[in-house]
Amino acid sequence: MNINEYSFCSLFGKHTASDGKQFEIKEIEIPIIQRDYAQGRKNDAVSRVRERFLDTILDAVNNNHHLTLDFVYGEIENGKLIPLDGQQRLTTMFLLHWYASKKECISEEKCAFLKKFTYYTRPSSRVFCERFVEHSPEFNCTISEEIVNQSWFQYQWLNDPTINGMLVMIDAIHAKFNAVTNLWQKLVDDQCVTFYFLPITEMGLTDELYIKMNSRGKPLTPFEHFKAEFEGMIREYDVDISNEINKKFDLNWTDMLFPYRGDNNIIDEEFMRYFRFVSDLLYYQKGKSLESDEFKLAKSLYGKENPEAHDNLVFLKNAFDCWCGFDIDEFFDKHFSGNVYQSGKTKISPNIVQDTINLFKQCCDDYGEYLDSRRRKFPLYKTLLLYAVLVYLENKESITETGFQRRIRIIRNLIMNSSDEIRADAQRNNMPMLLQETKEIMLTGVIPHTGAYNQKQREEEMAKEDWLIYNPQYSDELFHLEDHNLLYGCVSVVGLEHPENFKKFRELFNNCSKQSISRALLSYGDYSQSLDWRWQMGTSNERNLSTWQDLFHPSNKRKGFENTKAVLNAMLSSIDVFSDYVLEEVIEGYLANPEVELNWRYYFVKYPEMLSDTYGMYYSFKDGIFHTLKMHTAERLNGRHWNVFNLAIHNATNNTYTLGEYGDKLHISDELSLDCLNDKFVLYRRSVEDNEEYAIEEYPLPSEKPFMDENGIDMEDRVEYGVRLVNQIVPKIDDYFGVSF
Repeated sequence: MNINEYSFCSLFGKHTASDGKQFEIKEIEIPIIQRDYAQGRKNDAVSRVRERFLDTILDAVNNNHHLTLDFVYGEIENGKLIPLDGQQRLTTMFLLHWYASKKECISEEKCAFLKKFTYYTRPSSRVFCERFVEHSPEFNCTISEEIVNQSWFQYQWLNDPTINGMLVMIDAIHAKFNAVTNLWQKLVDDQCVTFYFLPITEMGLTDELYIKMNSRGKPLTPFEHFKAEFEGMIREYDVDISNEINKKFDLNWTDMLFPYRGDNNIIDEEFMRYFRFVSDLLYYQKGKSLESDEFKLAKSLYGKENPEAHDNLVFLKNAFDCWCGFDIDEFFDKHFSGNVYQSGKTKISPNIVQDTINLFKQCCDDYGEYLDSRRRKFPLYKTLLLYAVLVYLENKESITETGFQRRIRIIRNLIMNSSDEIRADAQRNNMPMLLQETKEIMLTGVIPHTGAYNQKQREEEMAKEDWLIYNPQYSDELFHLEDHNLLYGCVSVVGLEHPENFKKFRELFNNCSKQSISRALLSYGDYSQSLDWRWQMGTSNERNLSTWQDLFHPSNKRKGFENTKAVLNAMLSSIDVFSDYVLEEVIEGYLANPEVELNWRYYFVKYPEMLSDTYGMYYSFKDGIFHTLKMHTAERLNGRHWNVFNLAIHNATNNTYTLGEYGDKLHISDELSLDCLNDKFVLYRRSVEDNEEYAIEEYPLPSEKPFMDENGIDMEDRVEYGVRLVNQIVPKIDDYFGVSF
């Protein structure tokens, strides 16, 4: 649609619309449905945008360049324009033209159109406009004070917010424009300040298009003033780019963003979030700290003081243009999947606050917002992923669709396995290298040998590229495995050397309970990994996937990954079909084997309560693995934790006795407690005198044979031994009170 531009003065008169229809505007009346004039409010937020708005207009008239103030549109009834949007801008331009006419003594004939502007919101506003146009200030004091002191000004008018706003604005205009010469000529003849106008009635616009055009925002939005200042800023540098971007602001980019408008039917916030995303990319690329003030950000990147302003503007323009002219939702649906694997697509997790795989929509909705003081709604890893898509869209002529699908999967894999490397804080900012590496992979398909992404994952991705050349028949199974929610791209725990186990891994972890999986794995071997003073296995909690994810991703912080891989593949290779029933048969067969060693794995398989349902973390004392605490936290022993053997004995005695927390003992009575250490049980009695516990007996007794052999392996089930011991102690509790400490 061809939209016409008008100055405030040229709006009055006869016109021809782009479709050839004639219309005439004889007067402008702000309807009763509109709110009061708001640009003159005195609060800090309005004062700030008022100052910036007037500064932008002042810059336009001082430098004789063109400034467009966006859309004005409304109904025309018998020559009367009733604005549906643009009231605030029209009122400000009315006041500015009045000021210019009075300051420069313009003839009444030339400024007669000012009498054709009025407010219908309140009778007081309408009468004030009539008297205001007739008044000529002397400019020897504050204009508002002079007007209020006029005999025609009624004191109760000060309760009218529109009149109050006009008085504030006219003083602000005088402060800004009192030194400007030929202001009337610049506004009326040179038409330095214009806006687009759409006559709704004559052009037969639909309600949908009305809402769409209104998506430019309610008057006095920060975006509207930002746009005006931004246009003036880039015009100083490049008039052609300014004109092009300004038109795209109002037409192409509005059309593109309109489907993602908010509940208020405007796209201002969505636009600003994506604008900040693109601008932040430029900051990241230069390794600079981000700027939170959008005006300062725009000036530093796109202002004439920046020698790279032209390149930055081209980057900004392309970053918006690349989304125009196609169905964005359809694009993401075609190339990405959400919670399930789909052949030919790359799985990405939905937004943390909304169920969508449309990264562009997520960015427009959430970029720069936080869930709390630390967590971004649109995290850095999605910034990198969306940037990769951006690079593709800007280079579609040189990247095939098939190439994009393969490269975005590689980039996804690198991103999702580089949580430690993706940093943009004061201590470490890897974003410049990460963005450059992402761009190189998307443009060339070549994975660099060194870079900012995780080195282990980079090596895996290069290995996959070589492996797929000789094993193309497994490509879909490989990609399906990559998309598993325990792996998110890293398949090292299965390994490319075991393609026959790709599908089995998915069946195992999709069909079986985590507790059964952990017990079955332990029957094959020690799959645990160590972290400093702790060691870890998978949790039995079905919703806590992070522990299994950690175990299945190699890390320099952990030891034992190769053991995890070996045990997992041993089980995958020996079983054809996975279910809890099948795993239970594996477990029962292991426990029933007369040759089974009563090592720590035996107990964890036999007594599932030993398995953690939190973080899978354990602490073993230096005296041996049989003296182990099941931790309730991931990194500290200051949370609740239990001796796993005391816990098993507690459960085996039907919870008859009290199990202390924080590594405490099994309390047989108020005074007696039993503790399982690595090679013995110890009975304690609490002293009434000092409330301290003292060891009074150790088991096995010297007269009994030990239950551990010389290799530190139990010769009988120590849990059963502990239950038997408790049953022996309870009938003789009174006997232990004669034992001296």
